[in-house]
Amino acid sequence: PAAARALGGGRWQPQHGAVARHGLCSRPYQSNSSFDPEYIMSKSTAAAGLCSWCLNIVRFYGVYCEVEPKRLALEE
Repeated sequence: PAAARALGGGRWQPQHGAVARHGLCSRPYQSNSSFDPEYIMSKSTAAAGLCSWCLNIVRFYGVYCEVEPKRLALEE
């Protein structure tokens, strides 16, 4: 429900940062030593995949926020 709304009801685009902004993959999880795909893999491969996705989408959004202003400036 809340996650689906944050993701735009299936029309989700990572550059909009809904996951990162709404805390679905918030920073406290990133600092938790057990929130590691390799550690979680021993418990559940599906959970490890979600963990990896979460960490990577937050990284992507960070890079996007850094690059997008430069890309827009280049277009002008």
